[in-house]
Amino acid sequence: NELNEVVVTGQTMPVQARDAVQSIRVIDARHIEEQAAVNLRDLLSNDLSIRVSEDAILGSGINLQGLGGSKVKILIDGVPVIGRLDGEIDLSQINLNDIERVEIVEGPMSVPYGTDAVAGTLNLITKKKATSRVKAKLNAYYETAGRYNVDGTISIPIRKTQTRLSLGRNFFGGYDPDPGKRNLQWNPKEQYMASLDVQHRFTRLLLRYRSDFFDEEIRNLGDVNYETVFEDSVNYTHAIAKDDYYFTRRFNNTLSAHYYVADDIKVRAFLAYNDYRREKNTLRKDLTSGEETPASGDDLQDTTRFSSLSSRLFFQHDWKPGLLNYQFGYDVNYEENRGQRLAGDYQNITDAALFTIWEYQPFLGLKVQPGLRYAYNSRFEAPLISSLALRYAVDSLWVLRASYGQGFRAPSLKELYFLFVDENHNILGNEDLKAETSNNFQAGVHYTPLLTDVSIEAGLSGFFNDIRNEIRLMSVIAPGTDNDSRGLFRNANIARSQTTGGRLSLKAQYKGWRLETGLNAIGVRNNLAFSEEARQVSQNNFNFYPQLQLNLHYTWKRPGLTASFFLNHIGRRSDLILNTEDKLVTTTFSPYTIHDVNLKKNFWSDRISLSLGVKNLWDVTQVNSTRVEAGGAHSPGGSLLVGYGRTWFTRLQFNF
Repeated sequence: NELNEVVVTGQTMPVQARDAVQSIRVIDARHIEEQAAVNLRDLLSNDLSIRVSEDAILGSGINLQGLGGSKVKILIDGVPVIGRLDGEIDLSQINLNDIERVEIVEGPMSVPYGTDAVAGTLNLITKKKATSRVKAKLNAYYETAGRYNVDGTISIPIRKTQTRLSLGRNFFGGYDPDPGKRNLQWNPKEQYMASLDVQHRFTRLLLRYRSDFFDEEIRNLGDVNYETVFEDSVNYTHAIAKDDYYFTRRFNNTLSAHYYVADDIKVRAFLAYNDYRREKNTLRKDLTSGEETPASGDDLQDTTRFSSLSSRLFFQHDWKPGLLNYQFGYDVNYEENRGQRLAGDYQNITDAALFTIWEYQPFLGLKVQPGLRYAYNSRFEAPLISSLALRYAVDSLWVLRASYGQGFRAPSLKELYFLFVDENHNILGNEDLKAETSNNFQAGVHYTPLLTDVSIEAGLSGFFNDIRNEIRLMSVIAPGTDNDSRGLFRNANIARSQTTGGRLSLKAQYKGWRLETGLNAIGVRNNLAFSEEARQVSQNNFNFYPQLQLNLHYTWKRPGLTASFFLNHIGRRSDLILNTEDKLVTTTFSPYTIHDVNLKKNFWSDRISLSLGVKNLWDVTQVNSTRVEAGGAHSPGGSLLVGYGRTWFTRLQFNF
């Protein structure tokens, strides 16, 4: 039961999810295995509250509470993940082979985690449980779309020291509905990853060092063109193509310490250095001779590097158990970017803050949690950020939650100074951007009846976000051209953006059956302020889109077999596009459904596990859109990538 999971994200003290003041959802290791999820993109594509977007070059993005990935903080053991493109962390670059669980908190977490944590926070908790003997694990995965993955982990205990080493390789050969094309809809991709985790326990101190390495190559193969060359009085025709190669390298290092001053006082700290490097090489390939040479031209060869140094320390004190506990500490992040695509080839930014969170229980059943953050930002004036969360247990069955939180997000260096140009993209930074500020309100009720044979959890919740100066990467359309076909985008402040929504969820368990279902509705309203005309045509009403989830599992204990059924339906939704004349264009995307079916069988006392299944059963590859101009005229739009169609997969796991 995920409500019994101990959670740490944004909490004054580690606590079970059911007792947390905020509503915290946990995706545990069992769910990850049953879904056969290789990376974070695979896992979240079936989440009720999250919508995953796809881009052949930039990767997979996230949308939470109607807000984009630039407002979602992604952490690994509390350490921020860097290296955003287009404001997004590529979810397919975050592998799950060493992840124990994912904690999801919706709504602002700006008090404990600062900028970017406006829409919510995802905290990936790595496996770190101590073992008494050497253990090893090997995974092999194959998918008919051309995915071949293998990874392995070994854990070695030596007295009070635990060492864990993980290695892996993911390969995807690319996909296109037309098998004869060279320029594929889904680009070929190859990834290598490695991690080293060493922890040593003293009497009151736990020291841990973790190092993660990731290397990725994406090949964007160009269409074939023919060139005629006159040599030795003869005309020769050569088949020529320009191929783009994108190399991404991440190197993360974290030193953390947990010191137990006393039974009721703990000190936690970490120092982290993250390095992100992305390189683009464009080669001119002679398909007749196979010769490759660097292509000439602006923006065809480029290297961009992002480095960050983070430090965080906080005290946790259970001052009066059952009545009052608190935490306070500091949070410092320094980031620098280098590359030809940045104005001046170099930029940096510093964010430093003091924060405190208190939890007070004035009487049995009621918990009050106020929080405060005072921050300094080297480029923008940061306001004093506050939050207030309430949890009231009416009785053993009903729990009420409500919260208010302020958010602050300074524009990233990329949003200010970055320029990204290739065959399909033209992304412009904007040095005149203002910082975002926001207010969030949430409320919900949770019901857990006490039944003999059946376990039921039901929930109803709602939220409202009000964002000032929201930064959007707006698609720019030149008059008389097709919908965003030129790939021109510009960062801009929206005067005011509001999102609202509600979620109804139900979980039930009866003997071998487990059910997870829910309905989510999210509405978005924007007020553009680029021109007076844009203000007049801004949205007055919320544009809502529904999302439906249905997960069903059945486990036969004796044969060790589990059947899983996953369904995620995304309803019709609208988005905003700004044309070059600052006129508002609304694009509406058609609904679609993703449906997966998996079978998992354990052998030899769970030492061997075999999974078989089908993904994207209804063979959805892309969804179409229609465009509505400010005057009301309709026209065909572009299409949105969703998946590479129906595929079959198998996964084999060995535990030693």
